[in-house]
Amino acid sequence: MGSLGLCFRPLRLSSVHVRLARQCSDKIFVSACPPRTTVGGVKVTPFPHHVISRLRLYSAPAGKTATKKVSPSTPVKQRARLAAERQTGSTLPERLLIYHAGTGRITFLAMFKVTSLFIGAFFCFAVVPAYVAGGQLELEPIGFALCGIIPMVLIGYTSSPFVTHVHIHLPTAARASRQALERFVQAIPSSTPLTLTTMSFIGKPRYSKLQAGHLRPERSRLGLVNYVRDHVDQEAASRKWYNLPAVNKFYIQDEAALATAKKKSKGKKSPVEWWIWDAVRERIAKRAVAAKSHVEPKA
Repeated sequence: MGSLGLCFRPLRLSSVHVRLARQCSDKIFVSACPPRTTVGGVKVTPFPHHVISRLRLYSAPAGKTATKKVSPSTPVKQRARLAAERQTGSTLPERLLIYHAGTGRITFLAMFKVTSLFIGAFFCFAVVPAYVAGGQLELEPIGFALCGIIPMVLIGYTSSPFVTHVHIHLPTAARASRQALERFVQAIPSSTPLTLTTMSFIGKPRYSKLQAGHLRPERSRLGLVNYVRDHVDQEAASRKWYNLPAVNKFYIQDEAALATAKKKSKGKKSPVEWWIWDAVRERIAKRAVAAKSHVEPKA
């Protein structure tokens, strides 16, 4: 019994070391093992570094590593944005959208223009030639031609002042922060450049670059125009002979329509800075009142 006890006691004490020794029994594995260390007078062979690194990897929570999605383009975009900010020294873009007529209105107007073009082309290039070839009276082809031309011209004339977008171009000092932008808008100068976008005869966007002080409120075309542009002669002189004339009459929706648009975009992350256009509109109205009182003789 004593001999059996003596036999089993060393095995029970060195079971951990025996398990480590079995892992290092292969010659290739033994060559990869680090030097032996001594713990409590017993030589112990630790795990290799690559085995320890794998154990650490497997011991990490699986949920965090499995569900985390890292886009490879995210660091690139962040570096590009930071580089652009360092280059310009500002956090706001140079051009801000301050007015939007509404996606539904813009889409409806564009489709209306395109539909009138198709109707005019159908009457002028299909119906009228068929009547002329059939030997009909001269008045009938003229009437059908007018049926295609009149709607096209009427829609183009009435919808040409409709403004779809208004952008403001900010100086470098106003783009430093939101506080700097607010201070700039509170005392916005009349030389601030604006870009008003309208629709051409075929529904193509037309861009009119002007200064905020060049706009003045005026009603015309039975309410289809509420802003008129001054100082058009300079731009007209710079245009080529084949270019369309500069747009000098605009229609920007009134307060009721703007309130509806703001209510629809409330609670959503809207890219439109409505408050800037409100400040610009108030400044234009005050300037018009001051100019009118200055021109009119005092009673």
